[in-house]
This record gives sequence, structure tokens and C-alpha cells, in this order.
Amino acid sequence: MKKIIAIALFAMLGGGLREWLGLLVSWPQHFWITVIINVTGAFLLSFVTTLLPARLPVSPAIVTGMSVGLVGSFTTFSTFTLETLQLWQRGQTGLVLAYVGASLGLGLLAGLAGNLLSEHWLPTEEF
Repeated sequence: MKKIIAIALFAMLGGGLREWLGLLVSWPQHFWITVIINVTGAFLLSFVTTLLPARLPVSPAIVTGMSVGLVGSFTTFSTFTLETLQLWQRGQTGLVLAYVGASLGLGLLAGLAGNLLSEHWLPTEEF
């Protein structure tokens, strides 16, 4: 039950943050904010799930709340899919390729960076 409550509370924060960023940025090609949000989320998910349990005395419910609730509600695969389909339907093939490539490529790099950075900050075992 603690995990469900943590997920719900963190999801409110993540969803609210996502909406706020969407309102803050009024680009004509608004789909790029989705790339920024999803890439940021990929970094945070790797960083939080690797570093938090190892460095801080936080409960598994908090880690789950932050990963599933906060990052899960902040990022969105469904918006990425919808925006990709809308670009495709408008015949903007070049933008589709750029959008999908940037989302996947930068997302993977951000996830790797989050993992590497968190591992750098992990306590080292002394022999």
C-alpha cells in the first residue's frame, strides 16, 4: 500500500511538472518539448534507480514512487507516438525521422549518462 500511495503522490508532481513545461514553452513545433521531457526522464530514471537505493536510506516505496510515479507521469510514450503519427500524416517524413531519431538516440544516451553519473557517485568498497 505504501508503494501505491508513493506512486500517486509522485505522479501528481511529475504530471504537474510536465504540464507546466508544456505551457512554459510555446514553440510552433511543440513536439520538441516532448523530446526534451522524455530525454530528461530517461536520465532521471537511470540516475534515481541506481543512485538512490545505494546512497540514501530511502524506502523501496520512495524509489518506486519516484521512478514509476514521478518519472513515469513526467515522460510519455503515448504523446511521442501520437505526435509521430501526426507528423507522418502531414507528410513531414524528415521531421518524423528527426523526431524519432532524436527521441531514441538522445534518450539512450541520457539513460547511459544517468547510469554512469550515478555509478560515479556510488560508494566504493575498500579492501
